[in-house]
Amino acid sequence: MLIQKLLFVTTASLLLINTVVVATEKHLTLVYAGNMPDIGISTHGTYSNLASLLETVRAEETPTVFTFAGGSLGPSPLSSLDKGSHIIDILNTLEPDLMTLTKREFSYSEDELTLRSYEAAFPLISSNIYDPLTDNNLEGISSTYIAEKNDIKIGFISILDEEVVTEYLLKRLQVVDPRDVIQREIAFLRAQKVDLIALTYAKERDYYHTLLSENQIDFALRVLPTSEQNSTFQQTNKIYSVATRAPFVLLRMRWDSDSDNKNLMIDVPKLDRALLPGNPTTSSLIKKYNQRLNRLLGQQIGTWGTQINTSRNLVRTQEAPFGNLVADSIRGYLQTDIAFVNAGDIRGEKSYNKGDPITRHDIVTELPFRNTITGLFITGAQIKKALEHSVSQVQQINGRFLQISGLSFTYRPDNPDNQRVQTILINKEPIIPSKTYTLAISNYLANGGDEYSVFLNTKRQQASTQKQPLISEIVTRSIQQQKIIYPSIENRIKRITK
Repeated sequence: MLIQKLLFVTTASLLLINTVVVATEKHLTLVYAGNMPDIGISTHGTYSNLASLLETVRAEETPTVFTFAGGSLGPSPLSSLDKGSHIIDILNTLEPDLMTLTKREFSYSEDELTLRSYEAAFPLISSNIYDPLTDNNLEGISSTYIAEKNDIKIGFISILDEEVVTEYLLKRLQVVDPRDVIQREIAFLRAQKVDLIALTYAKERDYYHTLLSENQIDFALRVLPTSEQNSTFQQTNKIYSVATRAPFVLLRMRWDSDSDNKNLMIDVPKLDRALLPGNPTTSSLIKKYNQRLNRLLGQQIGTWGTQINTSRNLVRTQEAPFGNLVADSIRGYLQTDIAFVNAGDIRGEKSYNKGDPITRHDIVTELPFRNTITGLFITGAQIKKALEHSVSQVQQINGRFLQISGLSFTYRPDNPDNQRVQTILINKEPIIPSKTYTLAISNYLANGGDEYSVFLNTKRQQASTQKQPLISEIVTRSIQQQKIIYPSIENRIKRITK
């Protein structure tokens, strides 16, 4: 009898031990999407395809978190009119758990972003920005967020690139170094006993990989910059990306909730995004917005007399016919000696055939930012400095590269900084460093955009009492006057490689 009693106790103890050591596995589906500014483009997947995917996974037993990565409020033809409101409207129908911010969310100023946050039925997150007006985050933006689904809690930390301040000429917003911010948010999220911690970002830093390897964060989500989109989207070390050619991904996640190491496993099913069925409700909403855009911008204004390509690899590295058209148009409008256009303003990434009609929509697609025109007085020495800055990051396909009118120059890309530009001709005559010339540029460049500090030290021409037109409007008028457009290469910019 005693033996049987001992045996019962021993067996019960073994059962108890087994119960303790068997981990409870948790499962979660995460849909990560973003980098979708233009609702008229359907090559690699649309909001309607995304809505269909969400409907499918949300019907499953496994809980779903939908994280929108941003990169979408601008620039686009419709955003040039409503500053991204239609994107928020579409997202409200998709019901994201949260949206993180990238530089593009600031295309139309920080105050416009605050207005978009009021329109959103979901939180907007950025962890490392500071606004002196609030002595805190930008109004309407949260520093972190915990998404809760059933018994699962995921904490999100979102890092904004510091370049946003200079690239988008933010007036007061400050971007804080992310290292201390991330550690503070990790401590906060751990105190909230979250299951997983996710870091979202765009600009790569070795520090992020260290956080992953030390299990301080569990996985990372990244908006892949255009310059890196030829790399593999699903990277190693639990970093998962969205990009123009892959605007949404599906992550199937599982982990041991009772283990300190979690043993997090993430599967990424292959998605043929463009072949996903469309969602009728979302498709109908997008159709209405596109019809509105066509009514406003569908008018033909001219005809292409030659083939035109506006790919970023072209307009950001060499003289481009479309760049010549824009620079010639603003120079002609202000009747200046020369004109500069930063290639980052040209966003169409399109090809037009000879004989194709030109519509207002085409021009706003190419020039979606609401930049106006400014006239400056500038010396030859300052022009040289600006051109040196233009070619300083040509290998990185940087948007600071200038398309030009009224001058020509040669440069050696392999020379040291500030020694690349070799010759400069204005009206076919050598530039005179001490002479003052007149220059037509955008208000963005005149205010130091793309780090052109040289323009801050110039005198502005007497401004008209009337509001200056947008550069896109000036180009449209120029095309309407010419009817058939024949922009071409004229050896304005010549790279010397020997």
